[in-house]
Amino acid sequence: MIRPLGAMTSPRRRACVSCIASALTLAPASALAAPPTSAQPAVPAPPAASAHVGPAELSTEARADKLFRSGEKKFDSGDYAGACDDFSESLKLGPKLGTLLNLALCHETIGKPVTAWHEFSHAAAWAAQNGQRERHEFAAEHVRALEPKLPRVVLQLPADRAISGLDLDGEPVPEPRWYLPLYLDPGEHRLGVTAPGKQRATVAFRVTASPHDQLVYVPPLADEHVAPNAPPAPDTTQRTLGLVGLGVGAAGFVTGAVFGALAIAADERDPAVHDRATIATAAFVAGAAFAAVGGWLLWTSPRGAGPAAKVTATPARDGAALRLTASF
Repeated sequence: MIRPLGAMTSPRRRACVSCIASALTLAPASALAAPPTSAQPAVPAPPAASAHVGPAELSTEARADKLFRSGEKKFDSGDYAGACDDFSESLKLGPKLGTLLNLALCHETIGKPVTAWHEFSHAAAWAAQNGQRERHEFAAEHVRALEPKLPRVVLQLPADRAISGLDLDGEPVPEPRWYLPLYLDPGEHRLGVTAPGKQRATVAFRVTASPHDQLVYVPPLADEHVAPNAPPAPDTTQRTLGLVGLGVGAAGFVTGAVFGALAIAADERDPAVHDRATIATAAFVAGAAFAAVGGWLLWTSPRGAGPAAKVTATPARDGAALRLTASF
């Protein structure tokens, strides 16, 4: 079983414990950056934090070291996922080569070979630059062992290739990599596809641990449904005023007719005869004017859908009742 660098039990651990395991947990960044020499004194372990000091009072380096030790304990107890989380957080607080090596070993253990391969490759280059030969050999050995096992995915894109963007698990994929094998950890993944004038599509797929090519088919994207621009609604104000003018004109005619009939039927000695005749005349004149204006407005109004209006005038005892109804 693979164990973290700080807890190897093979004879190899006894041979390199001073140059790997101790450096993983105790060496500051300045010591890790320089190649180890026989003239360099041993790096003392950092003082342990007091029991009464809370997490908020610890320095960044102390918190990184605490998380690293927690990751070691979780790894030894079989909580590999928890160990990976602690190593990852420790690396964010204090980037150290030893922490990266332990994180890569942890990811390899939980079945994330691609992530581990990237981390071991980075660690090998880091160790070579620092002149740390044994760490470089350790990382390079794992890189070589992982390479034949890496799962790879090949995207089968639409023939027209009218694609403007790809994102894998929320991260953009550069266009030069669209037509190359993508190395992905086993598990569920989601590929987002966008293209001009097309609806965005999401392709969900599962990667197995097989090192053979796994094809992911990307279907042609559907066209975007763009609602046609609705024609502007016709201005119905003029048409409405025309209908109202005709209605008022009709009411004037009815009123004039009613009062004219009352004036004719009344006794000439009735003092109200003159008033009724005057009202009849005025109603006829006003009705004619309103009807003329309303007819002109209605005739010159734009054609199109508009409110349907209906004007009715009914005789009343002392005049006429005008009713205007409209539907929209």
